[in-house]
Amino acid sequence: MDQGALKAAAAASSAQYRSFAEATRAVLDLLAAQLPDAAVFLAHLDRSHDIHRVVDARNARGFGLRANLAVPLSQSYCLHMADERAPKLCNDTAAHPVYGVLAAQRRLAAASYLGVPVELSDGQRVGSLAALSRLPGVFDDDQQQLFSMLARVLAYELERETNERDLRNLNDSIRAQARGLAAVARAARSLTGGGGDPRHAICEAAREAAEASVAFLLEPSGREFVSTAMAGIDLVPVTIQGSGDGRATQAFESLEPYFVPDARDHPALAKALVDATHARSALFEPVERDGSVAAVLILIWRDAIASVDQSTEDVMRLIAAQAAVAIEQSGMRERLGKLALTDDLTGLATRRSFDEELPREIARARRSEDPLCVAIVDLDHMSAFNMARGEREGDRLLKESASSWASTLREVDFFARVDGGEFGVILPGCMLGEAIEVLDRVRGLTPRGQTASAGVAMWNREEPAEVLAARARDALGAAKAAGRDMTIASD
Repeated sequence: MDQGALKAAAAASSAQYRSFAEATRAVLDLLAAQLPDAAVFLAHLDRSHDIHRVVDARNARGFGLRANLAVPLSQSYCLHMADERAPKLCNDTAAHPVYGVLAAQRRLAAASYLGVPVELSDGQRVGSLAALSRLPGVFDDDQQQLFSMLARVLAYELERETNERDLRNLNDSIRAQARGLAAVARAARSLTGGGGDPRHAICEAAREAAEASVAFLLEPSGREFVSTAMAGIDLVPVTIQGSGDGRATQAFESLEPYFVPDARDHPALAKALVDATHARSALFEPVERDGSVAAVLILIWRDAIASVDQSTEDVMRLIAAQAAVAIEQSGMRERLGKLALTDDLTGLATRRSFDEELPREIARARRSEDPLCVAIVDLDHMSAFNMARGEREGDRLLKESASSWASTLREVDFFARVDGGEFGVILPGCMLGEAIEVLDRVRGLTPRGQTASAGVAMWNREEPAEVLAARARDALGAAKAAGRDMTIASD
């Protein structure tokens, strides 16, 4: 090897490169200067997929070689050189029994080939540093030695960069796991703290652990899944249909997580939800109870991500398990609190239930753009009835009235005893005229020859639940003032 090439090789070996790509450029530039009449290139040898891919090349236009050019590895010079089925240096490829019959020879028509493997420290040959010439007898042993020295430089830089990347990934994974476990611990404390519904803490833990922008917990409600908690955003309850497009319901029918790399125009997320949350990527994590999907955690990222890493997936499974516990605890609290939500005398819902249900019905009406009416019905002269017949008979009248009135209401209507002889009715999907007809039928079924009055109001699509209920109560007052035994609608 001449002194100039030796010095250049030594300089390349001792240089500090910022990246493997920079080392590749430096090595190929050096070889191109040493072999101006030959094409020089670095290739990746992908044995599992039988691909020979050119990483970068110099002086290679005449052979049609360029970066990212991929050809079958089995038909390349480099595989046979690296597997030692043919020599590293061949100055008459057409006459060689291996090189002469390759598709590469027919395509490139090279007269001379020089190649050395790029070999990692574990012996794996992952690449080749090679040269081609259309002239025979071009390459010699000194040039092969030069190529071998520079291939070792590239192998070292490749391993160094790979190790640094793996270390960064490991550190990122450790930090992600630590962050996730801290979030899991906080969620666990919320389950044992006895400070109310822990669902929000579950959502916040999921959002924090995955570094997501928004998290929802959705639970089944009839044929829909409705959000029972959220973190990172404040919206009216989110509803997702539980039937329809199979892709849209996959997350709610499978016990496997479902990742959506591009949430835009994806059937699993309604456009309104994507617009409201600025979603770019999403993960649906099932919450399992007794072998079926009891709920779904939805995580939303406002910046697109290509995938969810394994450590995040592991933490999400832990949080989903905690969500199952939270749902079970909530169910127990609901069962224990059912007496407080059910009127002992009539078996109807209580004022508290009515006050909780009305905002939900308003939210549904807002989403569906359907009408909604609310009414207050009151037995007339209840005090006089109690004085004349006694409170025991008065209780019987209340119980009989509740049963009789409930029989004429629809299954979707919500009926509650709100105070004494007053009853609240929520009528989804009813226009004001229809609601008046329903209430007149209800009043007509009042037992024991008694009468009842009713006030009804239709939601104006803007007012909160409290104002809507107040208008219905004012209309009831107007019916009482007008002589009772009638239905009056609020303006």
